[in-house]
Amino acid sequence: MNERLIYRLSCPFTNQVHYVGKSIEGMIRPLSHLSKSHSDKINEWVGELKQLGHAPTVEVCEYVPMEVDIDERERYWITKYLNKGNVLLNIQSTHPLTIIPDLEAKLNDGDDFIRTLSTFIKERRKQLGYNQVEFADRAGVGLRWLRDVEQCVKGKNYSVNHILYVLSMFGCTLDIKKIEV
Repeated sequence: MNERLIYRLSCPFTNQVHYVGKSIEGMIRPLSHLSKSHSDKINEWVGELKQLGHAPTVEVCEYVPMEVDIDERERYWITKYLNKGNVLLNIQSTHPLTIIPDLEAKLNDGDDFIRTLSTFIKERRKQLGYNQVEFADRAGVGLRWLRDVEQCVKGKNYSVNHILYVLSMFGCTLDIKKIEV
């Protein structure tokens, strides 16, 4: 019988936890994230670490006996790390703060909206004293994505969720209201 466990993936530089998962296959599932994850966010993060010659640290949080609900234990660890200020890449632990039907179009139509947002993100990041590498790691977004946003690169699709993750680092959200004329 394989071991049931809760595991975490951490940044090898900052020791920040960026993912908490469960496995009923011992270390097979945790180690699979190092080559191909089920999550695009994790794949991007691991890919950027690989470019630097590193990989996430994979550690066991706890071994879970058969009589204990493994999903409940996973939620416990996710909550624990969120409460410690870690920004997790877990799909189930991230909730969009505000969803506006036309927000994707506003982010990607090349108007002043993305330039304003871009300037805001760059200035706030600098005010907090983070370089781009540190901030991307803490926010749980890819470095390449952050650089594109801050440089207002044209023709990119800027994900609403990524924008919301970054804004949440500043304690902000997006609230776009349609103004009737």
